[in-house]
Amino acid sequence: MKQLIYSILIIFFFSCSKAQISQTRSIGQEIPWKDTSNSNPRNAALKALLDKYNKKGLPGISLLVNDQNGTWVGSAGKSDIENNIDFVPGTVSKAASITKLLIGTLVFKLMEDSIHTRLGYKDLNTKITHWIPQRITNRIANGNEVTLGQCMKHETGIPDLIDQNSFYLAVLNNPNKKWGPEELLSYIYDKKADFAPSDTAVYSNTNYVLISMIIEAQTGRKHSDLLKELVLNPLGMTHTYYQPHDDLPNDVAQGYFDLYNNNTMVNVSNYVTGSGNGYGGIFSNVFDLFRFADALFIKKTLLKPSSLTIMQTWGKQDGSNLYGYGIQKTFLDKGIDAGIGHKGRDAGYSANLFYFPNKGVTHIFFVNYGTDGDSHLRQTFYDFIDELVNITVN
Repeated sequence: MKQLIYSILIIFFFSCSKAQISQTRSIGQEIPWKDTSNSNPRNAALKALLDKYNKKGLPGISLLVNDQNGTWVGSAGKSDIENNIDFVPGTVSKAASITKLLIGTLVFKLMEDSIHTRLGYKDLNTKITHWIPQRITNRIANGNEVTLGQCMKHETGIPDLIDQNSFYLAVLNNPNKKWGPEELLSYIYDKKADFAPSDTAVYSNTNYVLISMIIEAQTGRKHSDLLKELVLNPLGMTHTYYQPHDDLPNDVAQGYFDLYNNNTMVNVSNYVTGSGNGYGGIFSNVFDLFRFADALFIKKTLLKPSSLTIMQTWGKQDGSNLYGYGIQKTFLDKGIDAGIGHKGRDAGYSANLFYFPNKGVTHIFFVNYGTDGDSHLRQTFYDFIDELVNITVN
């Protein structure tokens, strides 16, 4: 399915209209603390890692590693190849599905204020029909059966709108469209369920469209405003943006992909695949995402202990992932040393945010290259992750 989607992108590439992401004009935020990266015991290995995979073809990379030795940051390559702008540690790039971890955290923040929001932990077991009109749920496979919690854990069986070719054709016909949630849901109306609720877990972006709708129905407020008020602003995440709710600055990295499978980078930054509806759209840098990870996983000040415990109630396995409520556990081959957090993938961007609690290690990176579609750099990207984990966790 993914390869077919990227073939469609090739056919319609030149249908793009006015860009949402402008040319990169500045190199991004300076390191906001006294940088001790050069004295870190892993400095040479991490620098060599970035240089190696930039030379292998990944256009731009930023990386933050935090452990008992402190915080290391580094970067390599270009955020804008055409304008020869360097990718620096503070470059803002697309976090893609890491958005889901932020939205999951927001749900728990609302539950912790249940006196005012009237949303509590028990509502994880409430059917989405409590919030979503039946004129919508009647047309969604399993829509009248699934709960908020099953949406957060990808245990609904609801098809993924991102897998629908008709959706990608619509994006290509109007690449800068600001999508509404019901417009997105229409692409999976009357489709067959992938499985019965809770039979297994299969990742579906559609689940988080529904979650964003539930937040707004319950609170009467935009979920984007609540995300800023309860998560981003209190943490001082001033270089984090939620497309298209926020205008993007001119230091945002361009996103690339080898559309023609001929070792040529094509700028695909402005294919907006439904950003801003709960499942994607966050742009950030490694510093802001570390503020978030530090507060959530290390200092444990962002959520109450009860919320964090519930969040990490792991459900059914989906390939190399387990899902909690708005969170992933991956690197399962590491056993007790597995990482928790979230991956992010989009047409021209990739990102990871993972904390390895048994090792006390955090790694966060951005790469301005799309790795969901098949290309000569896909395995290179996987190799980069493997080497990063081996350096930082082993």
